[in-house]
Amino acid sequence: MNLQSNGEKRFFIHTLGCKVNQYESQAIREILLKAGFIECISKEMADIYVVNTCTVTEKVDKESRHWIGLFHKTNPNAKIVVTGCYAQQNTEDIAFLPGIAHIIKNQDKSRIADIIGGAQTEKQEPLFITDFKNHTRAFVKIQDGCDNHCSYCKVPLVRSILSSKPIDIIVSEVEGLIAKGFKEIVLAGICLGAWGKDLISSQIAIGAGMPSADLVDVLKALDKISGDFRLRLSSIEPKYVTDELIDFIAAHKRICRHLHIPLQSGDDEILRKMNRRYTAKDYKALVDKIRAGISDAAITTDIMVGFPGEKDENFMNTVKFVKEIVPSRAHIFTFSARSGTSACSMPSDLSQATLKKRYYELRSAALGASYLYRKQFVGEELNILVETKRDKNSGRLTGYSDNYIKVLFDGPDTLMGKIAPVRIEDMNLVYTQGVYEQS
Repeated sequence: MNLQSNGEKRFFIHTLGCKVNQYESQAIREILLKAGFIECISKEMADIYVVNTCTVTEKVDKESRHWIGLFHKTNPNAKIVVTGCYAQQNTEDIAFLPGIAHIIKNQDKSRIADIIGGAQTEKQEPLFITDFKNHTRAFVKIQDGCDNHCSYCKVPLVRSILSSKPIDIIVSEVEGLIAKGFKEIVLAGICLGAWGKDLISSQIAIGAGMPSADLVDVLKALDKISGDFRLRLSSIEPKYVTDELIDFIAAHKRICRHLHIPLQSGDDEILRKMNRRYTAKDYKALVDKIRAGISDAAITTDIMVGFPGEKDENFMNTVKFVKEIVPSRAHIFTFSARSGTSACSMPSDLSQATLKKRYYELRSAALGASYLYRKQFVGEELNILVETKRDKNSGRLTGYSDNYIKVLFDGPDTLMGKIAPVRIEDMNLVYTQGVYEQS
């Protein structure tokens, strides 16, 4: 590939959105570096800006446009390359913005160096990483695509094709990251639990029967890798948390005792409108099964406030449900109407004041639940993966246990990036504090 002049090879990447996007930005970084481009530490020095966008909410759409505008203002002569989910369906909204040089679809991210350099190629290769810049843990994308079609979600419109990374490639990628020194690998996907679904379909299509192909197969292969590391699953839908998965996590200490299972609502009427295909009772039964099978398991979740038609009664059912299942952490967000989804046309008369009130009421319930979960570990020793940066407010070391408790404690910088034993000493609604147990 013929690169441009030295003054046009300096790039800067900005990423919005999920773990998959962060993984893909790392892959883009490595592709560009391999092609001879130079990454800038500061955005002011770049000649090429890569904006890897998200489109989950209207707010993040605006944020994507904000960064595009900011980069053009920073260097009006720079080329701006836009990719990611917002670019997947909103090409016309992006194309007229100043400074745009290329709009690259998700499936073409592996071709980014050739596209920027002006090379004519149609090659599409699986993304692969060997490092994870500025991260203590490495995210590894093993799956793409979602076919759940929740009524509020735009993701199936921009990432519709199910695709599973082959196990041998996953193993090779993880082995390289472990050799690089990463102590925790987070398996990520657009719909992580659907890993293998497309592989089964392809085998049926050629008459080869139905092989075993699910997330447990990936975990079995990765558990055989030697080294001092642990594995964590990112968000997984309730229907994919099978008895086999629960049993495997329970029996293998390398797998973190933590499952992030989106709830979205604790009210059955709202769940039906969301097309979530389970009831609150079903979700509660799953939580009970996980906690019965996995000692001290952490359940984290996502909950939406203000879905169209959500009345006070529906909302209070969600608040009561959160207090009942006691998640160790909950990400709470308000409904955002996304063009192309069925929920976008559903009528809603909720005021911003009502949405704000409900948000903080649910947040209060979630913080209380988190406190109750974490309180049981006071006096116990947990293994903490120490972040490579200190907490900006307290100046103390910080990190996460395998069951996803964030802990602040005093200790030397030499612990950064390592797994350290920490005894839980005290906590409040927000913070958990510990003492480093020096050997």
